[in-house]
Amino acid sequence: MVADGSHLHLWHLSDGTGLHAPYGELVVEDGTGQLCCHFCGRWFVWLGAHVRVHGTTAERYREDLGLCRGDPLTASSLSTTIAARQKLAYGRSREVRERFAVGQQLARDGVLGKMTASRRVMTPDPPGAIARQRQALEDGRVTMASRRQTSRDALIKESGAPDLATYLRARYAQGANLGQLADETGLGRSRLRRAMDEAGIVTRGSGVNTAAGKRSRAIAAEAVAARRVETDNLRTWLRARRAESWTLQRLGAAVGHSGHWVKWRLAADASKDQTTPADSRAHHA
Repeated sequence: MVADGSHLHLWHLSDGTGLHAPYGELVVEDGTGQLCCHFCGRWFVWLGAHVRVHGTTAERYREDLGLCRGDPLTASSLSTTIAARQKLAYGRSREVRERFAVGQQLARDGVLGKMTASRRVMTPDPPGAIARQRQALEDGRVTMASRRQTSRDALIKESGAPDLATYLRARYAQGANLGQLADETGLGRSRLRRAMDEAGIVTRGSGVNTAAGKRSRAIAAEAVAARRVETDNLRTWLRARRAESWTLQRLGAAVGHSGHWVKWRLAADASKDQTTPADSRAHHA
């Protein structure tokens, strides 16, 4: 480490230019999240702006140093701050929304996608950078799979079932459908079907459910949802949170269902409330 906070050249470009960070790699400082400049070895929150002092641009910097075009040249903390400010400005300013509207329309029409694909053909990312990016994606998939497995193991243990097969048999018998089981276990539909086949579960055919069966499963689903939010009255809980301006998506995430399910549940309750005593007597007559 030298006096200005940088470090000595340990790497070099093919033309002999000394580098303070490996070619094709962004080095991030632990704790601060700042990025190391390959040319001078100092650390910056906004490296993309700094590289101008070296007579280059952010785009050229990525190209010369073997980085992918999508590699951010800002610290994650700054990126988060910028995103928050932009979101706030978008919500407050009609002018900002109108400026974004042009790009949003181009994206919906597929124009931006075609432009991006064309640019990739003209100036592809360095092979090494692509390989590193793919490896990072694969590492991310492995991490997510491990987290889902840990969550699934905890779910099965909490239910008292000895294994996944027993858990699936019990939940399916209680009326859980494939969508609910997929959400609970974190398994994709194809993997879930294989697990159910291995557990010896014969799935219900489409269109063969009786009204009583549907009602039973609906009651079971509501009971599970109520337990998730620790309430004895799901109807009252949903209404209270909705009055507090909770979105349908937030409510769905809380009770373990989709926003559409919550909307259906609230609508069903509202229709019950609108039933008059005379209607009720006529129904039971």
